[in-house]
Amino acid sequence: MKILILIFQLAVGFIVTSCVVYHPQTSDIPLINEKNDLRIDAGISLIPSAYATISYGLTQKIAVQTFGSIGSDEKYYFQGAVGYFKDLGRQKVMEIYGGFGYGYGEVTDNVHPGFLFGNYQLYFTQFNFGKVECAFANFDFGFALKAGYLYTDLTEKNYYDYYPIDEISNEYFDSNLLLEPTIIGRIGGKKLKFNLKLGSCWIYKFTDRTNHFPYSYINVGLGLNCKF
Repeated sequence: MKILILIFQLAVGFIVTSCVVYHPQTSDIPLINEKNDLRIDAGISLIPSAYATISYGLTQKIAVQTFGSIGSDEKYYFQGAVGYFKDLGRQKVMEIYGGFGYGYGEVTDNVHPGFLFGNYQLYFTQFNFGKVECAFANFDFGFALKAGYLYTDLTEKNYYDYYPIDEISNEYFDSNLLLEPTIIGRIGGKKLKFNLKLGSCWIYKFTDRTNHFPYSYINVGLGLNCKF
């Protein structure tokens, strides 16, 4: 019974936090360890969205990656990155990526009612570390830390303040620091594995700190990972 109550509380929490402009992205931690290593990762997240990642070892040291997610209320996010990877031996892998992301989000305040919506851009670097193909069920696990500059171009209508005239809207151009850690686990065969991702997010606003930027602190993804 306690477990059911906990699951219900988590589900309610995720439903509440899904009403945000930005949420932690469930991009893959591929752990590329050789040239021509191709990984395709796809699934769904509890903050309602479908996502997919394609990662490829372009050379013996350089990898490229693309990621995209599409969610409810026309929300979307896409990013591309180029990185350096190194096989550290004993099945341990390190990766460092740099990239650019672009997305759209919106949130509704039903009290007024009010709306906050618009686009954002993310310039980031990401460090990945993990271990692949462990003895138990070819288990992979990894950790990632993304850090970047998040620039938002949002339109606000009665979200922060109430205006009796509906036509009044305000533009918000915010600069933010973003930190986004992620952990993953993959289990299955040599080529196809089930995976679970747990991501978190912290955003610090450099501008307009009186108004809170609506984002989620946590997200969970479940999907499949295929290696070619």
